[in-house]
This record gives sequence, structure tokens and C-alpha cells, in this order.
Amino acid sequence: MSDKAEPPETEPAPDRRAAERTRVLLAGVLAAALAALAASREWTSTTTTGHAGITATTGQSGTDLAAWALPCALAGGAAFLAMLATGNRARRILGVVAALAGLAAALAGVLHLGSGAWPVTLAAAGLALAAAGAATTARAGRWPSSADRYDGGPAGGDAIAEDPVSLWNALDSGRDPSSPNITASAQEKGRS
Repeated sequence: MSDKAEPPETEPAPDRRAAERTRVLLAGVLAAALAALAASREWTSTTTTGHAGITATTGQSGTDLAAWALPCALAGGAAFLAMLATGNRARRILGVVAALAGLAAALAGVLHLGSGAWPVTLAAAGLALAAAGAATTARAGRWPSSADRYDGGPAGGDAIAEDPVSLWNALDSGRDPSSPNITASAQEKGRS
């Protein structure tokens, strides 16, 4: 045994960028879902007694008190879901949309902070949605695009043979088997 500590294995840069993209997009979708949930819940309730002594309780939801909160949360969530199928330029634009929607939802929560826990939840989720949108706008240019995994392999890669194993390995590694090239990792996977 040697006394030297081995350096930790690090992910290749494209894998780190893809992981970052996944984390930010997931955070945006979850924040939008939480904001939508908070906006649709009952924020206040009032009990009144009528002339005949009958009491009635009426509640007001977030959509009653701040009508724009739920549409903003849904717009932010839709922007993040659309980012799953778009390129980096469109992601930047959708990031701005999500950030603005998150700020508007957060404002709805802040304006009604005294109405219970749901407005506080909405404000926090709206801020998280805005932060995820801003992070997307700032970082999307560095992320791999959705189509990158279907591009051909590196120059000098071996052509796909009629070998069914090579075709399946190309599919397993996320490559288009109809492309003229497959990566060496796909070929190695078939040999193991």
C-alpha cells in the first residue's frame, strides 16, 4: 500500500455541464410546481354568523387574493419544461421568462405574507423559480444542447458495421445508429 492518496476521479467537463443543466432544470420545475401548489391553496378563512345564528366559514385561496400567482407559476414551469426540447439560445430566452414569472409569483406571496404559511411558501418558491431562470439565462450557453448526443462520433471514428452488436451499442450510448460513426466507448462496450 502506498501512502499517496489517489486523486479523486472527476467527471469529464461535458458530463459536469450536463449534470448542472439537469439540476437547474429540475430545480426550476420543482419550484414552479411548489409555487402552483401554494397559489392554489386556501390562504385565509373567515367565520361569520348570520341573522339566524348560523355560522359560515368562507375561505380565500391564493388565486382569489392574487389572481396572477397561479398563471405565473404555471408559465415558469412551462418554460422549464420547454427547455428540455430546445437549444441553448431558446433556453436563455425561456430562462428570462421563467425568472420574470418567478418574480411575479414571489411578489404575490410577499403582498400577502400575513395570510398564513402558503403565501410564504409561494414567495420562497417564486424566488427559487426566479433564481433557476436566472441561472439558466447565465449558464445555458455552456450546457450541452439536446441534439449533441445525436451528433456523429469524433473524427476518425470507425464506421458502424452491419454488426447488430455495434448498432445496439450505439443506441445504448445515446448515438444515432444511422450515423456513419460511433464512438470508441460504444465499441468498447460491445467487447465487454
